[in-house]
Amino acid sequence: MEQFDVVVIGAGISGLYALHKLRQAGLKTRVVDAASDVGGTWYWNRYPGARFDSESYSYQYSFSRELIDEWNWSEHFAGQPEIERYLQHVTDKFDLRRDIEFNARVESVIFDERSRLWNVTTSNGLTLRATYVIAATGFLSAHQYPDIPGIGDFAGVSTHTARWPREGIDLRGKRVGVIGTGATAVQVIQTIAPQVGHLSVFQRSPNWCTALRNRPIDAETQQALKRDAEAIFARCNETYAGFIHKLDERNGSTIDKADRLQHYQTLHDRGGFALWLANYMDVFTNREIAQEVSDFLAAKIRERVRDPETAEKLIPRDHLFGTKRPPGETNYYEAFNHPHVELIDLRETPISRILPAGIETGDRLHELDVIIYATGFRAVTGELMRMHIVGEGGLTLAEKWHDGPKTNLGVQFAGFPNFFSVLGPHNPAAFCNITRCAENNVEWIVDCLRYLREHGHTSMEACPAAEEVWTQRCYDSAKGLLFSEVTDSWFFGYHNPGGDQGRYLIFTEGVPAYRRIFAETAASGYPGFVFR
Repeated sequence: MEQFDVVVIGAGISGLYALHKLRQAGLKTRVVDAASDVGGTWYWNRYPGARFDSESYSYQYSFSRELIDEWNWSEHFAGQPEIERYLQHVTDKFDLRRDIEFNARVESVIFDERSRLWNVTTSNGLTLRATYVIAATGFLSAHQYPDIPGIGDFAGVSTHTARWPREGIDLRGKRVGVIGTGATAVQVIQTIAPQVGHLSVFQRSPNWCTALRNRPIDAETQQALKRDAEAIFARCNETYAGFIHKLDERNGSTIDKADRLQHYQTLHDRGGFALWLANYMDVFTNREIAQEVSDFLAAKIRERVRDPETAEKLIPRDHLFGTKRPPGETNYYEAFNHPHVELIDLRETPISRILPAGIETGDRLHELDVIIYATGFRAVTGELMRMHIVGEGGLTLAEKWHDGPKTNLGVQFAGFPNFFSVLGPHNPAAFCNITRCAENNVEWIVDCLRYLREHGHTSMEACPAAEEVWTQRCYDSAKGLLFSEVTDSWFFGYHNPGGDQGRYLIFTEGVPAYRRIFAETAASGYPGFVFR
C-alpha cells in the first residue's frame, strides 16, 4: 500500500490544476480517475454539439503565460474535441500524466483514526494512503437516468449523453428520441436534427435559451486575446459569476421601457451569457424586469418557430428568465421547423414506459432506433455521495448530510479532517465560470496545506459551529433572489433518499465576495477551522 501526502480524486479541470500546484508545494501526490484519460467533464460528455457556454479564452487556465501564448482557440465557444485536446496538451506540457492513475473509480475513502491517514480504495484494486484527500469531482459528474419502467427493455441503441461512446453513434436516417430539453439536450437536438430520419423530442419543462453567437476566432482577434489575457482574467475575477460579462449597475426599473428593450436586444445580439449576466442589476430581484426579459425571449421564440402550437410549448411557464442557468443555443428553435422533428409535451402525455420498440406516451408508441437520455446529473453533491466516505467515529458523509449538506466555506466538513472539496456545495462554483472558480479554490486549499506544514499542524477540519454559520449564510445568500423560488433547478440539486429535500447548495453573494472571504480567513489564521 503506497502512501502519499495527497490523493486527488478526479483528473478534470480542477484535479489537473491541483496536481500542478501540489507539486509546486513539494507534496507527493497521486490523482485517481475513473476515465481512461484526462478531461473530467470534457472526457465523458462527447455527445454531438457539446461545447463551452463560457468564452474559450475566459475558461482556459491562467497560471502559465507560455500556455496562453502557444494555444490557439479556433472558436469563441470551443467544441468538446478541441477542449479535450487542450486538456491533453496541458497534461503533457506539465508532465502530469505520470502521477495519474486512470481507470480507477474511487469506491471508498475511509479515515483511519489510529494513523490519522485516509485509505482510498478504487475499483481496479488499488488502496492508497494519504494525509490529505482533495475531491476534485466537479458538480455535474454523477449522471442520472429517469425513473421510467422498461429502460432496460429497449431493443435499439440507447445512451446517456454523459456516457456517449467514444466511437460515436451513426444517427443518419435513424428514428431518434431525445428525453430532456435542458442545456445538454439543446446542444444535441440542434446538432442532430438535420441528419436524422425522424427526431422525437420528449420535453417535460422548456428552458429559456439565449443565443450563443459562436463564430471562428480570426488571426487579429487571436493576437488581441493573447495580449489582453491577464486583463480578461482580472475582469472575470471582478464579476459576479466569474464570466467576462459584468452586470449593469443600474436598476432596470429606473430606465424607460423603450431603452430597456433596446438594451435587451443589444445583449441578445452580443450572445453567450450577456443577456443573463450583463443585464440590469435587478433582473435577479425584480419580478417585473425578469418578466419583461422573459416576454422579450418569448417573442423571439414565436418569431423563429413556424408552428404556433409548438412555439407555445417551447416557452417556459414555470419560471422566469434568469432563475436557471440558461442554455446557449444556435438554431435550436429552427430545428422544430423541420417536418421530421416532433415535440412531445410530457406534461400533457407523460412517458408511461419504454418498450423494445420505443417510448410509449399515453396510448401512443413512438417507434425508435435510438434513445438519447439528456436527463442531467445529480448535481453538486452526487459524486461525493456516490463514494463511501467515512470520517471520524465511523460517521459517513451520507449520514452527516442526511438533512442536507453542511460545510465551512464550501471546502471542508466537520468530522472529516484533512478532506477538502474543490467544487462541492456551498461555494459559488455551480454559478460560476468553472476554471476561474476552480483555480481560486485549488490555490486556497493548497495554501492551507502549506500553512499546516509551516505551523507544525497535522490536520485541519471545519469547526461545527462555523459550519452551521456558513451553511446558514449560503441559505440566506439566496433570499430576495428570484431563483431561490425555483426549487426544481439544480441549484437545489441535493437528493438523499429519506432525507430532507430542497436545500440550497450555492453561495450566491458572488465570486468577488467569496474570494475576499477566502483571503480574510487565511490572513486571520483560519478561524472556523480546528487544527491538531
